[in-house]
Amino acid sequence: MIRLIDNTLTSLDHNLPDKEELHSFCELLFAIGVDAIELSIPVYQQMGYLPEGQKYILNINFPEEKEKNPGFYRYVSRYEDSSDKFIYEIQMNDTREIVRLRTHQNCKEIRIVGLDDLICYDSYERILREMIHAMPNGSIILCPENTYYCASALAIQWASDFGGDITTSFAACKNNAATEEVIMALRLAIRHKPNRNLAVLPQLVRLYEKFTNKPIGNKKPIVGKHIFKVEAGIHVDGIKKNPATYEAYAPSIVGGTMEVVIGKHSGSKAVKLKLEELGYPIPSDQIIDKILKKVKSFCTEHGRSLYVQELAVMIKEVADYEADEVYR
Repeated sequence: MIRLIDNTLTSLDHNLPDKEELHSFCELLFAIGVDAIELSIPVYQQMGYLPEGQKYILNINFPEEKEKNPGFYRYVSRYEDSSDKFIYEIQMNDTREIVRLRTHQNCKEIRIVGLDDLICYDSYERILREMIHAMPNGSIILCPENTYYCASALAIQWASDFGGDITTSFAACKNNAATEEVIMALRLAIRHKPNRNLAVLPQLVRLYEKFTNKPIGNKKPIVGKHIFKVEAGIHVDGIKKNPATYEAYAPSIVGGTMEVVIGKHSGSKAVKLKLEELGYPIPSDQIIDKILKKVKSFCTEHGRSLYVQELAVMIKEVADYEADEVYR
């Protein structure tokens, strides 16, 4: 059984959002398929209460904080505790440290943070198995760090191949695997929670950007604003004929839409499709070629694709110069 813990809300202590926004963020995380949400004590205090029916984990530094804050599904800390409902967190920066697991046999659950170098080993699958064998009476939660940009891949492999628990953060904000990437990959690879509502991801993005005052990159997998913008002509043509040619999932699943943009990589088919999309009549191939020439020159000079208004101006300029009756 896979359990996904999101720890995004342990990173906002110095810029706390308001109570309503925090509750909305949690509701949306549960909606996309998160099993438990990890909170810091300041965030928990800001929320005021824990909604019923969901699983929350409190990140604590000292044993007495557990007694002062009852009612959580689990507690996680870097001090060792073998009691129920406790997750002991350890940092491992080298696979050779895995032998340390044998010294914590009394712990019910251990979260391993780090293992950045795991992907550098050809035998990393064997190493993952060794981790499991080292804890025969307990369970491991893997929280790989992203120094080598492979945290999401490791989290997905651990969850799908070993049925293991994982800790992630939204948009990889804590240098962990990205929650949204892991959820989507597990959905596509093993049909994990296929009925969860990922169309709310744009709402999560807006709240996250407001909380952190940091924009998510436009090309960020799953949640980037431009990931469904298509420019290359052959790409556009392929999607129009069969979206599965280029799209692993429909954009609507994550609240997005495919958009044809015109740029230096566009071809005549892309221009015709864009004109059709905008309700323009389709001119002759000669006019299309003239438009494309202007498009490529402009986009190469400015280093970006065209805005719709700029395309309209180019069409009019070419049509006027060529005296094309379609546009007169």
